[in-house]
Amino acid sequence: MPFLPSLASRFISRLRPGMGEPASLSELEAMLETVITQARASWPRVALEAERFVEYLAERLPPNAGLEQALRAMHTGELFLAAACVRGDAEAQAALEAHFFPKVTAAATRVLRDADAAAEVAQRLRSRLLLSEAGRPPGLAAYLGQGPLAGWLRAAAVRTALNSRRGAGRQARAEQEVLAEATLRAEAAHWEPLHARHRADFQAALAEAFAALPTRERMLLRLHVVEGMSLERLGTLYRTHKSTVSRWLAQAREDVLEGTRVRLAERLRLSPSELHSVLLDGAGNLEQSLSGLLATRS
Repeated sequence: MPFLPSLASRFISRLRPGMGEPASLSELEAMLETVITQARASWPRVALEAERFVEYLAERLPPNAGLEQALRAMHTGELFLAAACVRGDAEAQAALEAHFFPKVTAAATRVLRDADAAAEVAQRLRSRLLLSEAGRPPGLAAYLGQGPLAGWLRAAAVRTALNSRRGAGRQARAEQEVLAEATLRAEAAHWEPLHARHRADFQAALAEAFAALPTRERMLLRLHVVEGMSLERLGTLYRTHKSTVSRWLAQAREDVLEGTRVRLAERLRLSPSELHSVLLDGAGNLEQSLSGLLATRS
């Protein structure tokens, strides 16, 4: 058996079936070394063994793409930080707190308009992301490195904040959905082929749900998501307070997701858990999906 360089051998051993072989083991080794060097430069106080990280990275590589191409597309520096947090590294968790949780709290505040309630949401999300519950890995293990960590965390904060506004009965169901989300995303090897198959269906259902919104909500989303118009400017435009605009936008996003769910259920023959997973996959990139959709309609 030919000798495999250390990092490359660890990486290949954790690839899912069907991912293919690298064109050159030496080039793969060099690429992985560069990934590690850049990640450590970004987070110099974080201690995570290179071998452990390349295994973690391989398990989250997206399917249906060339190995080297997929590796270059991933946000490996932020995935490195997430991997160290999942393993309980105190410095990594401190870096996550300092660099990302202000954005989490800000996202929750925009939804709830209450600093104390937003802080409670941030604490709840912090616990779910960093602590293992009932034998499940920490929720941060569900981050796959296929988009910016800040955006992934903001989406989680908004979902958690929206859930916190619901009544007691709906809140219990929302808690179960959040826990189910962590499990489904952590089992990426099982769900990713399903996600890849139905992303076009999600986009079509999203477009229909957006078209069904009232005119004001469609225009608000276009101005905020595509044009980047601030809440203050939108408030001036609509002659109302920015907090009212924030409520309108949050409700519009919720209505789009619910409309997308209904349309996916009508057109796809999926089990409830499969439908939930397809919807979560799309919802995690809702801002990006809406931006692409609205930009093509400008």
